[in-house]
Amino acid sequence: MSRETQVGKAFWYLGITATIPIMAFAGYIIGREYHQEFLGALAGTLLGTLIMWIDMLKLGGVLGRRR
Repeated sequence: MSRETQVGKAFWYLGITATIPIMAFAGYIIGREYHQEFLGALAGTLLGTLIMWIDMLKLGGVLGRRR
């Protein structure tokens, strides 16, 4: 595996794992508008976790596999 491929994969994994805190922060900001910061951050964290799992399953070939 070439160095460029390794660096590309490293950034891909970094982007996938950064989804959760980004979504939690976005949920906090949205929840602040409704005076429900905790619930917004919780919903953002759960949504970010779901998105991360979908990305990881696609990367592993479990989702989107053609028969």
